[in-house]
Amino acid sequence: MKILKIDKQLNELLVIPETLDDLWHLEKIIESGDVVAGKTDRKIKPSKEGEKTIRQTLFINLKIETVHFQEFSENLKLGGIILSGKPKEFVEIKAHQSIAVKPQEKVKIKKASLKAWQIERLKKAEKESASAKLLVILMDDEIAELAFVNQFSITKKAKISSKKQGKMYAEEKSPYFEKIFDKLINLEPKKILIVGPGFVKDNLKKFIEEKRIKGLPKIITENVNSVGKTGFNELLSQGKLDLIEKELQLTKETKLIDEFLEKLSKNTAEYGTDAIKESLTNGQVEKLIIAETFLLENRDKTEEIMNLAENMKTSINIISSKNPQERTIQNMGGVVGILRYKKS
Repeated sequence: MKILKIDKQLNELLVIPETLDDLWHLEKIIESGDVVAGKTDRKIKPSKEGEKTIRQTLFINLKIETVHFQEFSENLKLGGIILSGKPKEFVEIKAHQSIAVKPQEKVKIKKASLKAWQIERLKKAEKESASAKLLVILMDDEIAELAFVNQFSITKKAKISSKKQGKMYAEEKSPYFEKIFDKLINLEPKKILIVGPGFVKDNLKKFIEEKRIKGLPKIITENVNSVGKTGFNELLSQGKLDLIEKELQLTKETKLIDEFLEKLSKNTAEYGTDAIKESLTNGQVEKLIIAETFLLENRDKTEEIMNLAENMKTSINIISSKNPQERTIQNMGGVVGILRYKKS
């Protein structure tokens, strides 16, 4: 994400989404009632009989009614009512229209109110775009999973089986490592982390480095006890990704949830909107934690709590809906808090 302008006085944003993840972030920020400037194509009916219908590119200001992003379509679809636009002779004011926002296209957003959490989310997306693509290879001597890990998600790209025969299988001489290597090269990572139990990860690292491929990033290895979902959970919960990217949001969120659960067992945490509002008013909450899904489904209620937290100098943390552990916060009312001192 490239942030070109954040104007808090005019409540305006000017950004360029660079990836599909950036479009996903914009989906969470753009709301009904916002005005978005963009371009679209519209069929213009002929004014005279016998003339052909033409397709005209319009530059319009759209008052947003619907926001919808699907990764397979590779665009963010915004629907709403045309307020103004150019060329004027082709613009039908108050007509319903849609804009398909794509990566690398400039987007101007005018909001009734620009929230602090929305600015923070954009800045995290900008930082994410600037950071390198981290490829994690989670493996043992039978199976390898390759996944890109960014601040908000784990995106699995391949699963490769060794089809090994017996414990004395020499993986270095097999197609197993070669298949992993070929997939790795095609994915073009900027950083590589190989994790798993035993020594097979170290053998793969040696195998890859002996290829002496120019421009290949440095490879780091780390031990985890399991592969599959359990291995990825271990990688996140124990903070081992911090070896590569200390500021990975997914790791920070998981640690924060673990901290909340630990504090809850010690009676120094709270959950539920009513209890959290009372604790905030008393200045008792140190860290406010909100499930993104709850925020998007209950904007008014949640933003009231967030405004109270800002006034009380409480840190605000939003757990991404792409984080599998967001469900933990959802199940506890969507809003929880870590307290400064034990409840009476």
